[in-house]
Amino acid sequence: MKELILKNIALAKTVTWRLAASLITIAIIYTLTGRLVIAFSIVGIEFFTKMLLYWGHEKVWGLSDRPPWGSSKRALVKTVTWRIVASLDTLFFVSLITREISDGTAAAVIESVTKTVAYYFHERLWDFFLRKYIVLDLHTHSNCSDGTFAPDEIIALAQRKKCEYISITDHDNIDHMDKLKKTPRHIRYIPGVEISAEFPSTLHILGYGFNPGHGELKEVLRELQNARYRRNVSMIGKMAEKGFHISMEELLEEAGGEIVGRPHFANLMLKKGYVSSYQEAFDKYLAKGMPLYMDKKRLDPRKAVQLILAAGGIPVMAHPYQTKLQEKDLEELVGELKSYGLMGIEAYYSKHSPAQRDRYLQLAKKYDLMVTAGSDFHGKNKKDIRLGLAVKKADLQPFLEAIAS
Repeated sequence: MKELILKNIALAKTVTWRLAASLITIAIIYTLTGRLVIAFSIVGIEFFTKMLLYWGHEKVWGLSDRPPWGSSKRALVKTVTWRIVASLDTLFFVSLITREISDGTAAAVIESVTKTVAYYFHERLWDFFLRKYIVLDLHTHSNCSDGTFAPDEIIALAQRKKCEYISITDHDNIDHMDKLKKTPRHIRYIPGVEISAEFPSTLHILGYGFNPGHGELKEVLRELQNARYRRNVSMIGKMAEKGFHISMEELLEEAGGEIVGRPHFANLMLKKGYVSSYQEAFDKYLAKGMPLYMDKKRLDPRKAVQLILAAGGIPVMAHPYQTKLQEKDLEELVGELKSYGLMGIEAYYSKHSPAQRDRYLQLAKKYDLMVTAGSDFHGKNKKDIRLGLAVKKADLQPFLEAIAS
């Protein structure tokens, strides 16, 4: 329930304020007119008009971080601007229904005083609630791997989503770092990477806060990229055998000159009419176990963890559910990775159920691992995943402190 509220803060605040304000309005109108029917009639109309106005007011304020979020000054300025809008709404409808401009004026004046105080405390209560949570995303992919957004576009989107921390964790490369411009000062960018580890199903190791100039890290990632290129050449050959004619030049153009991956194969198959949809390309040809699938080179799990450590980073197990292991086997894997130097686990993830999240939080506590949170945002290549997660700040505090040190 809390996660749903946090994803729709403007709407949630609209509802709670409208309920409180309607009770105040009923009291004011009844005091002025002595007629409860009129009071409820006005509130009935205002319930909808002010819901719309308040929602718009919240969305407009959401476009700016001045005065700073959570500050008393911001709450005060928002109180004044909303009160002006709301009082004009009250003046109009009370005067219209009672046919007395004096009643409308009196209601607007009284409301301005009482609701100014009420609105201020409503803002402060919400600030108190929201301080327990943090909005961030530590697992995103740019078009330097298999995402569709450029690195700067991800940062801009994170700013619109009010993320406090953002990390771009492209597959087996850190090329996005050369393309990033200066990030907004109220967003903390964390250098990131996602390394594919050798495993029967899926095992990915995220790395954070490492030295991007570390020699061994750069060399290993370069070799992984070269292996990916060789795989793509082989895939082109396999596709030609099935009558799907796609060239490396077309793939590079589709990828915008960035690293070529299966999504680019799928896009070209769709454009050339070989499949009827992007998803069909994966389901029938490119998914693991399908005719055109070719596995990429992966690192030994120990090597992946220790490579990140050697570069001064924090190794974290990504999306544990993708290992497809049952509880006992998963715990054994976590213990094994911990013995290699694993420092964290991605308990908060866009595809984790609440039960899975709680289980991974327990594993983090048992094995003294830090907790991270990520959506696995890929842009248009995974349309159902949105950037940004709202999570309990206390759970991520150890990681945030470690990354800041």
